[in-house]
Amino acid sequence: MPENPDLQPPPPDAVDVSAGVRAIAAAVGIHVAGEGAPIVKIEENLNDVAGLLAPIVARLDLFESNGEFVFYDFKGERRLMDHRVFGTWIADYVMMAKGFEKETGIPIQGRLRMDECSVLLACERFRQGVRHIAGVNRVRLPVIRADGSLEKLPWGYDAETQIYTIHGGLDYPTDISLESAKVGLGRVDGDFPFSDARSIAVQRAANLALFCKHLPGGKALRPGFLWLGNTVGCGKSVLAKSILYPVMGSATTAKMKAKEDLDKELEAFVRAGVPYIFLDNVYGGINSASLDQLLTSKRSTGRALGGHQLFDVENTALIVVTGNRLELNEDAARRFLVVDLFEKGDADTREIAERLDDDIMETDAWRQSQLARLWALVANWHAQGKPRSTTVLSTYERYGEMLGGIVEAAGYACPFQKAIIPDAILPDKAEFAELVTLLLQEMAELTEKDFTLEDLAKLARSAQIFQKQVGTQAEGVKLTIKEGDLKGLERSSAADEGLLTSSHRSAFSKRIVREIGSQPTSNGQQIEFGRREQSRKATFTIRRLPS
Repeated sequence: MPENPDLQPPPPDAVDVSAGVRAIAAAVGIHVAGEGAPIVKIEENLNDVAGLLAPIVARLDLFESNGEFVFYDFKGERRLMDHRVFGTWIADYVMMAKGFEKETGIPIQGRLRMDECSVLLACERFRQGVRHIAGVNRVRLPVIRADGSLEKLPWGYDAETQIYTIHGGLDYPTDISLESAKVGLGRVDGDFPFSDARSIAVQRAANLALFCKHLPGGKALRPGFLWLGNTVGCGKSVLAKSILYPVMGSATTAKMKAKEDLDKELEAFVRAGVPYIFLDNVYGGINSASLDQLLTSKRSTGRALGGHQLFDVENTALIVVTGNRLELNEDAARRFLVVDLFEKGDADTREIAERLDDDIMETDAWRQSQLARLWALVANWHAQGKPRSTTVLSTYERYGEMLGGIVEAAGYACPFQKAIIPDAILPDKAEFAELVTLLLQEMAELTEKDFTLEDLAKLARSAQIFQKQVGTQAEGVKLTIKEGDLKGLERSSAADEGLLTSSHRSAFSKRIVREIGSQPTSNGQQIEFGRREQSRKATFTIRRLPS
């Protein structure tokens, strides 16, 4: 038992590790007594000690990640290696001797002091022996080797990929058929109200996102995944969690905080190398420059908050977001693959053939079944010659070609289709469609007509749409009376003229300007809504387009 019970004991293959350490030690001239540990004398010149330890730590599970030394404790949890830990950690593998008996030459057990540990960890000769780690897994994920073969990564460190798979994690079978895999995946989420085939394809891409991160293109820039629901209870959170549990064994949510606090939290996540960031039940909109950066840049660089130290780390986290009636700006919409859920009835009365919740998804049996199904999809794609996706998103081409290729090769739709996404991400599209119908009625037989923002507000209030942005018709009448300073009979007969408060004008203008240049259709008649060169003007020119 190590002196510090929190330290990582030798892994399950400790015999092989010890044998490897002895072989390396002997090769570089370090004394090894029989089957015992290598013996390293604590010299006054610690640089010499560092040179002796370097080839040994190159065989041990100590790694460099984002400029820091890390190891994984007996619980499989990531921990920083520092001077307080190193002395007892290295003692599991090396006898640090303070000298030798004169008569027998037997080494005298010693122990590194904390200050000596600090020097060793900072010594360049020691640092050169520590292997870089590019990623950590708790399950054996697929990888395509240099010779083109598909296999699972081994337990422990894989030199070719620089990936470490924590010992004792979950394994899974690789012999189920594609047909069985698709049936099983459909049984898991087939009762959820996906709005279309594209949304199902995005769900499959999301299922694969963490599983396929070591395949060609898996380390390229990747979009986030977003689950949108038209109402509470449609299953967006459960579906999002179902893509995390198989690979991670958990689905921990982060909080969508105010801008400055969110920046701090995202920075901490990135520097820690977390595999995903899960923002659940987001309301309103997603407006975060830090979040955008994670989706559009391979690396994050900056000054650590609260200090003077600079950091430069790779962005490795998958961004996972859920929300009801969540509104995205155009840029954000381009950076997410959207699963659109539309519950037509009462979510509480929906019949579910197979219940899905956290208790089920965290079990080994459920996770193994899902992992085996995902392997079948990847193996099918590999057997077909690794076909590419028919459609990809700009910025995410390399990642999209691989992920979309796997999904389409299995017979699903292309998850990177863009045509339906605007309708899915703008919950007030139905209100806008109703406004277009009202505009056509106002135009009568005219081919073209100009409308002011007040005209549009008046129409919206008459139909009780966009009330969050324009207010009610009664509020409009009050504004007419106030602005016209109406008295007596004029006051009693006042009508809504579409006048807007400053806050309503700002909100409604932002919403309407989004549609400038669009060509919506109502009852078979297509129009051009405004003109792009007029997007900042108060008048919107509505023009009928030829049928």
